[in-house]
Amino acid sequence: MFGLGKFFSKSSLCNGMKEPSQTTPTVADDVSGFSESVKANLKENIRLLGDIDSKNFEDVYLAAVHSISNNGGSNLHRFATELSDIDGMTKTQAIQIARTLSNKTASLISRERQLDLGIEYSVWRYAGAPCMTNPSSPCESDIERDTAHCKANGKRYEIRKGLTINGKQTWPGSEDGCKCTSRPVLPF
Repeated sequence: MFGLGKFFSKSSLCNGMKEPSQTTPTVADDVSGFSESVKANLKENIRLLGDIDSKNFEDVYLAAVHSISNNGGSNLHRFATELSDIDGMTKTQAIQIARTLSNKTASLISRERQLDLGIEYSVWRYAGAPCMTNPSSPCESDIERDTAHCKANGKRYEIRKGLTINGKQTWPGSEDGCKCTSRPVLPF
């Protein structure tokens, strides 16, 4: 080949390390960082999906917990893959559900962490990507949400209350299709 075998041999590559399968730790789901309000909010958001029947509710909830707890945020690929294994779930549905639940849960976890640290205010940051559930075929509410979220860019809001957008209190990432984030305003 190219004479690179000596550089990529097992001994020279690993310098005596064990095979990856022998050193890769198994990580258990850790929901200790999930407050009761995060767990309740996640369950409520699953109920609001409407497409999830009671027999699949627990599977969706566990897939969400696995995704969020193991990665310190979310692993959308893993989450969507687990969801697509549920009978009757299409790949497109699984991707949309994974994205929606991950964004909403991450938004709430972020708010709780900021408040726990004594941070009271944040600045809305429009992601630059459309805040729409289906950008390729947006409905009127998608267009309204995206326009309003774009206008909210740079506005300061109280974390406990959220920002009033289109007549309701909301936070970045907490609405369907929202890809916005926030920048905490440090108290000093």
